[in-house]
Amino acid sequence: MGELPPYTSLVGVTPATLFGLLASGADEALNATYEFAWQKDHALLDVIDRALAAVAAGSSAAGASKPRWLDGLVTRELREASTTSWSRERFLRVRLLERLGLVQPDVDETYVLAMVSGLGSDKPDKLRADPDLVERALWRVFEVEGGGEVSLTNVDRFGRDDWRKTFLELTSDRTLDRAQVIAACLHALGRDFAIYRASWYSATYLALEPTAEETAGSQTDLRRLLSSAAPSTVAFALKQLARVQKAGLLDIEATLEALPPVTLVKAKGTAVAALALARVGRAEFSGSVGVVARAALGHPHSDVQRAAAKLLADLGEADGVLAAVEDLTPSVRHELGLQAEAGQENEVPHAQSLAPVPAPVSTTDLAERAAALLEDASDAGELEAVLACLATGGAEDVLEPLRKRAKAVVARGPRTDLGDSWLPGQVARLVLDVLGDPAPPAVPDHPAQRFVARRISEVRTSGAPLLATPDLPGGWVRPMAFVERLTQNPNPRHHDLIAGLLRLALDGREAAARAAGSLPAAVRFALDGVEPTRREGPAAWWIAAERSRMPYRADAPQLSGEIKTHTWQENGRDRRSWYARFAITTANTDRPTDDQPTELKAQPSDRRGGAAGRFLGDWIPTLAAIWPHDAEHFLSLTCLPVLESPNWTETTHDVPRTLDALARHSGRMGELAAATLAAGISATQRDHRLHAVDAFLDLVVSGRIPVDEVASVMARYAEAWPANRWVESLASVARAPGGAAVTVDLLTHLLPHLSADHHGLNKLLDLLRDELIRLDRRVTDPALAQWLGGFAGSSAAAKTARLLLG
Repeated sequence: MGELPPYTSLVGVTPATLFGLLASGADEALNATYEFAWQKDHALLDVIDRALAAVAAGSSAAGASKPRWLDGLVTRELREASTTSWSRERFLRVRLLERLGLVQPDVDETYVLAMVSGLGSDKPDKLRADPDLVERALWRVFEVEGGGEVSLTNVDRFGRDDWRKTFLELTSDRTLDRAQVIAACLHALGRDFAIYRASWYSATYLALEPTAEETAGSQTDLRRLLSSAAPSTVAFALKQLARVQKAGLLDIEATLEALPPVTLVKAKGTAVAALALARVGRAEFSGSVGVVARAALGHPHSDVQRAAAKLLADLGEADGVLAAVEDLTPSVRHELGLQAEAGQENEVPHAQSLAPVPAPVSTTDLAERAAALLEDASDAGELEAVLACLATGGAEDVLEPLRKRAKAVVARGPRTDLGDSWLPGQVARLVLDVLGDPAPPAVPDHPAQRFVARRISEVRTSGAPLLATPDLPGGWVRPMAFVERLTQNPNPRHHDLIAGLLRLALDGREAAARAAGSLPAAVRFALDGVEPTRREGPAAWWIAAERSRMPYRADAPQLSGEIKTHTWQENGRDRRSWYARFAITTANTDRPTDDQPTELKAQPSDRRGGAAGRFLGDWIPTLAAIWPHDAEHFLSLTCLPVLESPNWTETTHDVPRTLDALARHSGRMGELAAATLAAGISATQRDHRLHAVDAFLDLVVSGRIPVDEVASVMARYAEAWPANRWVESLASVARAPGGAAVTVDLLTHLLPHLSADHHGLNKLLDLLRDELIRLDRRVTDPALAQWLGGFAGSSAAAKTARLLLG
């Protein structure tokens, strides 16, 4: 495809002439054979370019009607240009065809975004030469948000602010009306666009440098923006109104009515600025100012509460503070001499919630519960209950209505983005096997997944009850129940026996061994621990029996991690960030077999599709249920995405499920468990941090994981894991029963390992002070006291450090 001729060289060319050239050149492109559809489009685009170049050079052709393929091609080109930030000449070609009268595309969102992406360089000159495009499409950039690669924010971010400079130039030479552009920026900010994409409009407004008078003329629009859902937009509008106030042009009464919601914006600087602006009206509108100040008492940050309390005191409304005493942080209550809430020392600590015992499945509800597993098999207990029912036979008629759906589920896999073979597909194969319509097997990637798949596939090889169906919370099997089931299994299913051994509860083993008659040697060893003179039976049974008696020790998976630096340039400026990279290594160098699910292989972290990028989905709870004795086993398979979650969001699909499974696990918690929790409360996505807080309450507050181990991981990766996320997560922990004391203990261990200039440090110190006051405690740890004593100067952190030592 060649360079497009300028529009001026084509003025006067009739559409019929161009249609004739297109018709004469398109036959070869239309009749050729292509492997991909886009290749045909490229051939037709080349025909268009040659026709345009020919007519610009003076060629002519017999008139013809419009080719039928042209409109469809234009639609596809606009759609592609609207989603790709480097769309080259796509939009320019379409616009040239449009100006020549060959096509009449709708000026919709796709068209506008194609223009944003593909207008190319020299935008001011092109727009001056095309007033129709300005009138019909340019003003719509203030209405269309965009997304993905194409938005004004994203295109300018990687295009040296080309669109912003275009608007500045066109307003400067009065091609565009300056007042209209200013108003359009404010109207765009009121459309609740995503914060990232809305930032272009506020930045463009500021780049226009409105005078105080121009800003005052927009104050109605600015007040409307104070209720925006985007905190950055609220801060922008508030700053502009403060500028109007300094110029003496602010409608104070109307502004006071709009300020209460601003005092609850998460950023404390915005809320404090709102109180400062409200203060200017205290002489004339004290009642309205009081409303603003009382609203600010509900802000969670102590600095905002202090400023609000001071404003109410100046207004003579100290009673307003007393009415909101329950909303105040402990430090503010303490400073104001108000009664602090009772300490939490005597509260009942949080207890871990183990996975419940699954309800038995009968033939009456088998079809319904099996159908649910075909859609989502993430409930490990429910899967076990359905397997137990299917093992006993007689379900053919009941499952017949599921035949069609089971075949559809099997047809969807295996898929590499779903952990190589998704778990509902394994359930579907079992359903079809019951119905006498077996499907080809799908073998998952990891040995632990293959173990589960093998166990499911052997359910129908016997009519005896399954050995490994849990009958205790946490996924355990009572030893006596295991022995009773085994007496009905003279030839036990191989993988089911291994699963049962791995789930044997610790209590009641000796009694079960005494009550049992003849048992496989490996089972008797698992029950009484007496090593026989000669080991008989499959090696995998003995490995499972040994694992059932003790968790990992020297062969536990080992976590290694390092902090790396990422540097890049953005708009000519150097940028730098830090991130952590992890790998899990094991003592086992051999590839484990399918009947040895507790034997591990190394798992490197790899954003390009390695262990951290694999999507295990609803496999995770079932993997966690394989071995209730030790959580490190399933974490070695699933924790890398959680460890990556503070720095990346591309591979975090499994984070909530991993944290939830960890929270309900009853086994040993080791290095991986502590690291997973620490990373979880540091995660980029807030909903992931909420899952981590729940797991923290279950495991740290309950004492299952030592708090100093979590603090040690946080300190090790503090450079890469933002402290502001810790504050939000730990504040949620502190509000739970027993959480305040654990929060204090964690910060006591963590803070001495942080540098005095650590970003977000003062927020951590504020949290520590609040929880110490809540508990009526003081700093007593020597290491923490020494570290706090090292602060000097007037920084916020230094001031809080002195208060903590006071």
